[in-house]
Amino acid sequence: MKLKSFALTSLTFCFTAICGTTSAQAATLTSIVDGISNARGASFGPDGSLYVAEPGIGGNGNCQPSPSTIFQPLCVGNSGSLVKVSPDGTKTRLLTNFQSVAEQPSGNQGAGIQDLQFDSLGNAYLLTGFAGYPGNRDKETLKLGSKYPIPETQIKVFPPSAPDKVLNASNLAQLYKVDLNTGSLNSIFDFGKYEIVNNPDGQDVVTNPYDLTISGDTAYVVDGGGNAAYKIKLDGSDSKAIAIPKKIASASVLPSAPPGQELPPDLVELLPGLVEQVPGGQVAIQSVPTGGAVGPDGALYVGEYTGFPYPENQSRIFRIGKDEKPEVFLDGFTHITDLTFDEKGNLLVLQFSDQSQLNGDITNLPGSLIQVSPDGTRTTLVAAGQGLDSADGIDIGPDGKIYITNRGVGPENGQIVRVDGLVTQKVPEPTSILGLLALASVGATAAFAKRKDQHKLGEKLLPKAEIV
Repeated sequence: MKLKSFALTSLTFCFTAICGTTSAQAATLTSIVDGISNARGASFGPDGSLYVAEPGIGGNGNCQPSPSTIFQPLCVGNSGSLVKVSPDGTKTRLLTNFQSVAEQPSGNQGAGIQDLQFDSLGNAYLLTGFAGYPGNRDKETLKLGSKYPIPETQIKVFPPSAPDKVLNASNLAQLYKVDLNTGSLNSIFDFGKYEIVNNPDGQDVVTNPYDLTISGDTAYVVDGGGNAAYKIKLDGSDSKAIAIPKKIASASVLPSAPPGQELPPDLVELLPGLVEQVPGGQVAIQSVPTGGAVGPDGALYVGEYTGFPYPENQSRIFRIGKDEKPEVFLDGFTHITDLTFDEKGNLLVLQFSDQSQLNGDITNLPGSLIQVSPDGTRTTLVAAGQGLDSADGIDIGPDGKIYITNRGVGPENGQIVRVDGLVTQKVPEPTSILGLLALASVGATAAFAKRKDQHKLGEKLLPKAEIV
């Protein structure tokens, strides 16, 4: 074992078993925009406008079972868009009638437009999701999928569709360069086709591109369906997929039935396709990576949600350096959906929920925001029950404040909130290995995850804000 790896492992143990998390600071959440369906990523453009991905609510088209919804069908429609909030507070929708899949009739858990980010020149790049077997996307991918193997357990629960039942949604599971004025899309990378041919994690053949980060000439995409992180040149000239390993946990995390009762037969049937029994009374759970951020040290940091049965306190953050090997950097989180770094080198970790999603209504689970300082101290900035519900995305605005996609599940349920009232903390000296790592390149703000060269957010955005 290399000394560097040993040091990181020891540090992670310190965080989870000894160091703990300090008390939450007083904060308020100021609503910037609401009424967004299955709201996802948020980012600021060069002109200070806020852009929010709206995957939509699907429609009455063809359907496919999805592992993202424990195999409840997602049905296709044209209900997605990109919500733009101008510096004066005006809300408009771009890329309207975009392809979308979601549960029906609830319209929950939509996939479609997932994220929008800008490069240093102001060019816009659009990421679209999918949440299913990519062979079901359209007839072309169905034909391609027929040439490559699919695990037997997958065929039982979410198999290939018949040719007349494909979703006909070729715009999904792609990375595009997008012209926001004309709506024209130039495909850079097709995650659906890549997953079919390569299956980077060697597990189920499924893709759901979830989060986009741009640094320099490279796009970093986290695929929650394919359990992989991608490095893709913005000109499409090169790409690399890095598989994120499964989580090994005690079998006690599996859902248990009350005394004298049995688990529902449909759940028992699905279990083999969701978790793998391993020796020693343990199970292997799919990672389901969700958020990505490029740190001050130039490495990619990836947070995970963890798959079914969605255990609490089991989510990890991986660091992927120049060797392109994911190492566990931090652990002990629950349902991470996004992360980013601020200008002081603090890592901000957004938790969709502090409890298993099996324990409540997925549209209204108590989420939280945790700050990890360069010396490893964890501070809960917004605690569960203080207004973050099923939170789904984070960004640092041009004003230096934190913006969060809140209530990210459900039709017209989503909003963007600004975190106000935080107490400014002095960044500790880098007296630990983590501090040295995190502060290695402080000042090179162009390398920060979701910070772009942007103009300051106009003060005219503030009059329409409200405290929630």
